[in-house]
Amino acid sequence: MHKRYELTPSTAQPFPIFIESIGHHEDQEKLVRPEGFPNYHWLQTYAGEGEFVLDGKKYSLPEGTGVFMLPGVPHSYYAVTELWCTQYVTFGGACIEAILGTLDLLDSAVYRWDLGGPMNTAIGQIIKQMDASSEYSGYDASADLYHFFIQLKKHGQVNNRTSIRNQIALLQPLLMWLEIHYHNPDTSLEEMSEVLAITPRHMNTLFQHAFGLSPYSYLIRMRLRKSKEILIHQPAKTVKEVAKYVGFRDTSHFVASFRKHVGLTPERFRQMN
Repeated sequence: MHKRYELTPSTAQPFPIFIESIGHHEDQEKLVRPEGFPNYHWLQTYAGEGEFVLDGKKYSLPEGTGVFMLPGVPHSYYAVTELWCTQYVTFGGACIEAILGTLDLLDSAVYRWDLGGPMNTAIGQIIKQMDASSEYSGYDASADLYHFFIQLKKHGQVNNRTSIRNQIALLQPLLMWLEIHYHNPDTSLEEMSEVLAITPRHMNTLFQHAFGLSPYSYLIRMRLRKSKEILIHQPAKTVKEVAKYVGFRDTSHFVASFRKHVGLTPERFRQMN
């Protein structure tokens, strides 16, 4: 059985992202595309196992794996078990490149995820909604597609890298420690890495992958977040006192960092809130 839906985006109100087709294939046939596919394409294994050929390399696609392909990238895939059941979605949109770029999803790649997580059911849930409601619209599809990208970014593991979800779990002891010690101006990267019993370099890698920030940048943003709470809820405190309380030795550094990240001075922020 091959269940397939095709959606045509409105030309009057073009969606920033849209689903072109989506489907569930109980017995995936072999496909060879020497010129690639014209749209962005996601394919994942629902049951059984397949093999995917990308850039001359072969990748196994058992359950819990999928492949993301950019338009026009040559590829082929085929079953290696008696039956290979797949789910797929092809998509595009006026803003698709910007959205995928923001999420760092602009490379063709094979993804893996923990079985039992939301990635196993993400495409199937969209198909079920299409089955269940005749009112399912392009707006619904656009929202569901964006949610799928978020799930892929959060739970997907590419190039044997730990998923963001698992990276945050590894960092959790330090994140909790920082909630208590963020106001100490002497907090150092070495001290932070000791909390996790890893090297500063490894810690930096985890932070970059999980948050797109260095550990120091994360600490600065935490201090600024705490400072906004104090500026609003403790109006008697001066800016200098707030800066010192959240861990800034120098008030001018605090004001410059606040303006850079918030777009306002601390005093102006307090006045507007």
